[in-house]
Amino acid sequence: MIQLKSLLLLCSLFCSSHCITDVLLSPPDITNPTEAVTLYKGELDFVVKCEATGIPKPTYQWKRNNQDIPPSSYISYDANTGDLTFKGFSEREEGEYRCYASNVLEQTTAVSVSQPVTIKKYRFLRPDSNLATEPVSIKQYDYVKLFCKKDKLEVVAETINYNWYSKSNDQLQLDDGRLYIDQKGDLHINYAKTTDASDPFGIKCGLSGRSSANIVFGDAYNLYVTPVAQIQGQAPVLKWFSANVVAEVSHSARLECVFSGYDPLQPLPTITWTLDDGTVISTNQKYNVSSNGRSLIIYKLLEQDERNYYCKAKNNFGESDPHQVFLNVTSKSIFYENKAPRDVTVSQNKHVTIPCEARSASGETPPSPAFWYVNGRQTGQHTNQSKIDVKADSLTIRSAQKPDDILCVLCIVSNSNGEKMGEACVNVILSIELTQPINVNQEVAYGNSIDLTVLAKTDISQQLIYKWTHFRNKSDLVGEEPKFTFHDPVTKVAYINTTGMTEAEFESLRGEYVVNISHLYDYRIERIHVTLQDKPAPDDISGQSNLVPRIYLTCLTTMTVTFLLFTAIA
Repeated sequence: MIQLKSLLLLCSLFCSSHCITDVLLSPPDITNPTEAVTLYKGELDFVVKCEATGIPKPTYQWKRNNQDIPPSSYISYDANTGDLTFKGFSEREEGEYRCYASNVLEQTTAVSVSQPVTIKKYRFLRPDSNLATEPVSIKQYDYVKLFCKKDKLEVVAETINYNWYSKSNDQLQLDDGRLYIDQKGDLHINYAKTTDASDPFGIKCGLSGRSSANIVFGDAYNLYVTPVAQIQGQAPVLKWFSANVVAEVSHSARLECVFSGYDPLQPLPTITWTLDDGTVISTNQKYNVSSNGRSLIIYKLLEQDERNYYCKAKNNFGESDPHQVFLNVTSKSIFYENKAPRDVTVSQNKHVTIPCEARSASGETPPSPAFWYVNGRQTGQHTNQSKIDVKADSLTIRSAQKPDDILCVLCIVSNSNGEKMGEACVNVILSIELTQPINVNQEVAYGNSIDLTVLAKTDISQQLIYKWTHFRNKSDLVGEEPKFTFHDPVTKVAYINTTGMTEAEFESLRGEYVVNISHLYDYRIERIHVTLQDKPAPDDISGQSNLVPRIYLTCLTTMTVTFLLFTAIA
């Protein structure tokens, strides 16, 4: 017992002086903002946040229009919290902002770059308060379109609401659809009534945003309506439609058709929308047809929604021909499936390739080759080409090392609709390594033990999993879990003691024992081949009953513990 204690003490001293140092490291990962966004700010003072994870804890920097932000009394950022603070925000500070999160990893610094945050000053202004007035004369029951005169307005907002107002700023009622306001704010009067006008009658469009109390007005019209003694019925005639409709994938699109036509029994024509295969469109989760039929909204656009749509109208006096309205579904560059940059963890000494393969929407010009950035700096002549291989659609880091190659990679692809950005942060961890040699070829006599102990270590951030499979011969393709005499899931000590086995049990032990050592990001396969000596006759083993334990002392570092392995010997 004294000798055993001495051996353990020596082992602990040896191990403590030969441990491989390892620390937890991970590159910065920005969790907010994660999508490109445009903010319309009406307030003077506000904060935009940037948040990131990483080990060590990241620090932050903000840039405006790709330029450093100089210190000032009206804009600043906190390098420790990531807060970007505005004081007295105005048009002067408008622009595209990006957050840079970085952490120092021994001799290197990893940098992650956020999606752009575009900040604009929210405003509804009319610098010239004097309203001009344009006279418009029409006949009773005639159709007329009045344009929303917003040229003199300064409007910057995420959404704009259009309404029309009388001279006294009372909102016009749409008279059960006889009046219709399209998505540009223009007013369509399906057929005029004498009550639409007095002498003079001023009407004007008004624009509002978040609050209906904040309205700015365009120039006005004086509308004059000449009475008609007797009206003949009028068949529908297309007067206006939304041409050149362009909308992005995943967004919504609004198509519009406006018809004239008067029927005393049915004042408004019935408008029907169809697909180019003749299918009638009705309101459901994909489509919304307005109550008067003049507008068709298509939700969550897909590329295949790019096609011709048809509108037609009818009343008791006739039916119009179908009119074609084309929807152009477009998009910024679209990453192919599994070809966008994404965060990756890789074991040391392995190559890692970051893809950046994108296309444009169907029928559009392909995107330009990718521009690559490593830790926030565009690749170029300064890039270590022996370490980093830059191609048009991928970037490869050769033989990644911890911590030198823990970094973030950014690619930007562009087409006619703008830029698309993708980022991947690479975390490098220590590989799976054995902590002691394995006896890979074991010839075992009856009464001895098969040593199946396999001990390994890896990065401090990972926990190893061991899975054993026993293949009895080459034709055994499935295998089975070994029947251990002893297996400690903590120390990983494992052996099979053949003492007392039947001949059939002993014979079943031959073959190959395969262990898969793995964690979330890597694995290692080790094999032990076992052959058996012939079982001796009973007289030969009668005197071998006294078994003496052999003590194996194994000194482990980091992910393993010191343990004792007892195997029986003669």
